[in-house]
Amino acid sequence: MSIIAQVLRLLGDETRLRILILISQTPLNVSELTSIIGMAQSGISRHLSHLKKMKLIQEHKEGIWAYYQLTQKESLDDDLHLLWDFLRDQLSSMKDPNNDRVRLHEILRQREGKPGGLNEQLLEPGQSWYAWSCLLGVLLGQNGEKKSGFDSGTSELEIIDLGCGDGTLTVEMAKFAKHVTGVDINPDILAMARQRIDRLGMKNVSFLVEDASNLSLTSDSLDVVFFSQSLHHLENPQKGLHEATRILRPGGQVLIMELASHKEEWVIEKLGHKWLGFEKEYLMECMHNSGLKILSSEVLPYRRKELFQIILSVGSKT
Repeated sequence: MSIIAQVLRLLGDETRLRILILISQTPLNVSELTSIIGMAQSGISRHLSHLKKMKLIQEHKEGIWAYYQLTQKESLDDDLHLLWDFLRDQLSSMKDPNNDRVRLHEILRQREGKPGGLNEQLLEPGQSWYAWSCLLGVLLGQNGEKKSGFDSGTSELEIIDLGCGDGTLTVEMAKFAKHVTGVDINPDILAMARQRIDRLGMKNVSFLVEDASNLSLTSDSLDVVFFSQSLHHLENPQKGLHEATRILRPGGQVLIMELASHKEEWVIEKLGHKWLGFEKEYLMECMHNSGLKILSSEVLPYRRKELFQIILSVGSKT
């Protein structure tokens, strides 16, 4: 009876229940649990220690990581078997007011989607190397006469990456462009981007701390503008597209990789999104109103383990 009372007291904590719900679906490490639940790693570790002490969870090592999962009933005291059966049954049907399962879905997608040759993860929902490669294919396919290879600086393209974040995609653009300008309003994340560029020794990349809706750049000065998952961070996407058109040379292109309209409201609080994606028709209307001729626009189909669909749109300045 005493051990049952101890377990019930342990389960009276909401965070411990959230942990049990998550690891009942798949083994997770401390870092992943921290990201999903939004608590300091020390706090998560403390809760895990309590659960492990009562033998409700067990850990196994994979490389440098320790993954936690529910204990098998056979490993528990006989007095806990009936309670454990009831608890496991309830964990799968408990409500999820914190949207933990949604974030878990995204963590698992990122875990499986680590790119082999690029050695980076894209952390924005919906970003994937598949979508990026589709968009890159459009650019290279329509500008093949301008490029002479993939060595840094060999192309004549002058590119700007609006909302570049930590520079993951900026690096890839710089491999085939004459010059790339990365723009982001967050100076801290741009500092990370600069460190990345310095580490790689790239000389054809520069950065600006500016609002993509109000740029200091000269009109008619660039060949390509990229919006990679950045329009949904702008208060006024239409204004951002107007700026993009202004800085493009005639015949220059705007390439957009964006979230299609969705209902995952947790991205507003956790990731600072201003928009829950866009309808393709609305995005095309904004492009048209900005003076762009729409060359293509498509919604990519859902892929395995993805919660978000992606819109790829390309327009040119007439």
